[in-house]
Amino acid sequence: MSRLSALPLLFALAACSPGKPIEFVVHQSTVVTDPGKPTERRIEILEDARFTPAMRAAMWGGSKDPADFLAAPGVTAERQLDCELAATSEHPLPQAGGRMVWAVGNDCSTGDGLYAGLITRFATVEGDKFVWQHYVDAATQENEEMTLVQAARITWHLRPKDRAENILEVSCHPDFSDQRFQAVKPGEPLPEDLPDVTDYIRYRADGQGGWIRQQRTVKGKKWDDREDFPAESEFPG
Repeated sequence: MSRLSALPLLFALAACSPGKPIEFVVHQSTVVTDPGKPTERRIEILEDARFTPAMRAAMWGGSKDPADFLAAPGVTAERQLDCELAATSEHPLPQAGGRMVWAVGNDCSTGDGLYAGLITRFATVEGDKFVWQHYVDAATQENEEMTLVQAARITWHLRPKDRAENILEVSCHPDFSDQRFQAVKPGEPLPEDLPDVTDYIRYRADGQGGWIRQQRTVKGKKWDDREDFPAESEFPG
């Protein structure tokens, strides 16, 4: 099994940090292809070596600083994740077209805020690179990387949970179309009495390694994670 050197990326980070350079260790290593062979490939999560198991357990749900890395030995790609702690799924999820999709979870909870939580992205390992899955919005044709969040006012479910084919997401937030919201300048607080809206979003795998996004928005509707997840009939498509 060959290994990808992460030194250029780590040196770049060390140059931005006071004191000693951060030492990184492998927190999680998952075989993705050809186990035990010279062509074996792995997904690895690298974390700050100063994290003990007890510290990691205490921090999960409250990390916030960018320090995690996703690296695949033998794959010519790396990615700096957003926050300190991360994990990959133990097994890939099958997807139409014969793809096997890996879920990468990055803990961006801050202990504060209604939209801070666990970020999940989906990727495949194709040849010697990561391919991060994107969606196309059915209404706007915008193409964006698939980024799913679990937090107090936003969450998602796989349907069925053992395949990367159909995702339902519910999100409640202030009404961005409200004129008072649009008049807020950078740094100004939002009006406390802004009306809420709830988005019901469905993502369907398109059979080509991407997703199609559909959204239905209900104004004046509130939702948070103290309530049951909405019935599937609430979602478009």
